[in-house]
Amino acid sequence: MNELELSQSNKDRIKGNIKVTLTLGLLFTIALIAVVLVIPTILVLFNIKPDEGLIKRGLIIIGALFLPMLVISWKNIIKYIELKSGKKARLMTGDYEIKEKKDGFVLRINTPLKLEFDLHDKLPELIKLKEPITIELTQLSRTLLFISQDNVNLLDMVERTNKTDN
Repeated sequence: MNELELSQSNKDRIKGNIKVTLTLGLLFTIALIAVVLVIPTILVLFNIKPDEGLIKRGLIIIGALFLPMLVISWKNIIKYIELKSGKKARLMTGDYEIKEKKDGFVLRINTPLKLEFDLHDKLPELIKLKEPITIELTQLSRTLLFISQDNVNLLDMVERTNKTDN
């Protein structure tokens, strides 16, 4: 496994990944606040007194549902650290397999590391199963940055075809 510098496209891919999770986290937080705080406020406006202990229950609900947000934030912090360090790992292997699961396809690497990556729907048809594969990924979060068998990034090819299809 070699350690390399991140290219600009790799940095853009990580930034895009961070933006998506932050946006989803923000929407989740807004929905959580709306459910827990706005509904009792509307009840008060119509002179309907909320039940005893409503604020305490609301805080417990916010605390319990905020835990998944902390996990998402922690993953974003790790991706940001990797973005600032500017390092990625490259590995080449012929010991891999592509399996179909109910959610899509999974690339399972057996050597030199045991790793598993979710694949785009169009990516498995671009990979030739008998040939060795080159993979680049971030070191801590294991974000997939590059998949190739002939120095052409198959992830970029799939993203370009998805953009032209839309």
